[in-house]
Amino acid sequence: MNYAVGMDGGGTKTNLEARAEDGRVLLRAAFGSMNLNSASEQTVAETFRDCAAALRALPGGLADCRAVCIGSAGVSNPDACQTLERLLRGCGYDGPLLLRGDQETALAGALGRPDGMVLIAGTGSICFGRDAAGRTARCGGYGHKIDDEGSGYALGRDALAAVVRAGDGRIAPTMLTRLVYERLGIADVRGLVRFTYAPDTDKKQIAALAPLVSEAAEAEDAAAGRIVQKACRELAALVEPVAGALRFEAGQLALAGSVLLHAEAVRAGVTALLRERYPRLQCVTPKQDAASGAALLACEAARGAPAC
Repeated sequence: MNYAVGMDGGGTKTNLEARAEDGRVLLRAAFGSMNLNSASEQTVAETFRDCAAALRALPGGLADCRAVCIGSAGVSNPDACQTLERLLRGCGYDGPLLLRGDQETALAGALGRPDGMVLIAGTGSICFGRDAAGRTARCGGYGHKIDDEGSGYALGRDALAAVVRAGDGRIAPTMLTRLVYERLGIADVRGLVRFTYAPDTDKKQIAALAPLVSEAAEAEDAAAGRIVQKACRELAALVEPVAGALRFEAGQLALAGSVLLHAEAVRAGVTALLRERYPRLQCVTPKQDAASGAALLACEAARGAPAC
């Protein structure tokens, strides 16, 4: 049974999807990290071994796998690409391999095709597009230290900033103070500073505070409202360069990532801003996830192999 495989290699887990040539999903499973930016080579090697073991259990095993597509933030590094390929080949797979940025696989999964546009706001943020001729454009996605505006990290960071500013009297008291203190189990600004600058506090822990901004904004807290408005402006701004480069003033834009999927105020604000700028552009919810997108791209690569 010929099939193709897509892998969405994240920092904490890898989602895998195997599709038969008729489009049926043969396997959906989650394994360990495959992102060399955040995991050791040993960890990634173990993930590949686990993935290969699951594929060997399918009818035909690895021999019937006609293509593999891996989507990961780590593939922007050429050394990481070589390592990923070496580790996968070491598991016994010798067929076609596609290494793509996770924004590309997210786009394919979101729209069910490789062309179009996707705006992603999760822990980070990026807009990516591809036209029917294969030309691509991107905006943002340069990491939390210099970018990722409108992301979960940015929302969490701005919530922390609002708390310390309110504590100083630079802005009016905000509901965010109580919400943040309760979530972190702290009692004052000194505790907040210790949390923020602790060696083991990472961007994901700060991004985890983003829902508190939505909660406070729904309660009409002024500081939270300003944070949401800023995020909406920043995210809408990511779309304009991509839409302009690819002439995507109409059609569909998929809104993906935890912020745009779960923070209704941010999603509504971004949609409203884009509607003003692009009246013929329709903001849509993703059809499927990045693992499905990677499987779709693998199926395209396998066509004529013969396979999907």
